[in-house]
Amino acid sequence: MTRLRLFALAAAAALALALSLAAATPSLNLSGYEFLLGTSCTFPGGQTGKCGVEFGGWTGGSGQNADGWTPFPGDRKGLWEATVNYIGSPNFGDSVQVVSGTFDVLFKNRKTISGTVTGGTVEWPAEGQPSACGVNVATVYLNLSSGAGGPTTFQGCLHDLPAGTVIPPKIWGTLQ
Repeated sequence: MTRLRLFALAAAAALALALSLAAATPSLNLSGYEFLLGTSCTFPGGQTGKCGVEFGGWTGGSGQNADGWTPFPGDRKGLWEATVNYIGSPNFGDSVQVVSGTFDVLFKNRKTISGTVTGGTVEWPAEGQPSACGVNVATVYLNLSSGAGGPTTFQGCLHDLPAGTVIPPKIWGTLQ
């Protein structure tokens, strides 16, 4: 083989490896609370929902399962916050459509992950029934945009119903 061919093969292999590493987003477990319920708002087309719903917490936990939430300080790697806007009304046996939002994860080593929530759903089981997250606990699926190599989804759990009985509402899951 000629030197040029060897160089081209090495460059192609390095590029393929770099692209696969950039695409491989490590997963990150999060736990926290819903601390602002947002305000009523109307979306284009007259659909109603909530805007400015705020969540925050810490890294740690074990993902989208009934025992996935962990108390503060978690694994002590970092803190996170998120704001979402959704269409619908939280009720047992129903779902809401998440339409937009933002998120930030701040690590102790001063690195950050920031991005937007581009859509998703929160779905509650029928009252008294289990989901993947536990009895009366909603499943959360969010689509994210955070740049090259960043997380593209959040799969988690939200324990907020019956309203007024879970104070503060807990959220946990995994950024992937």
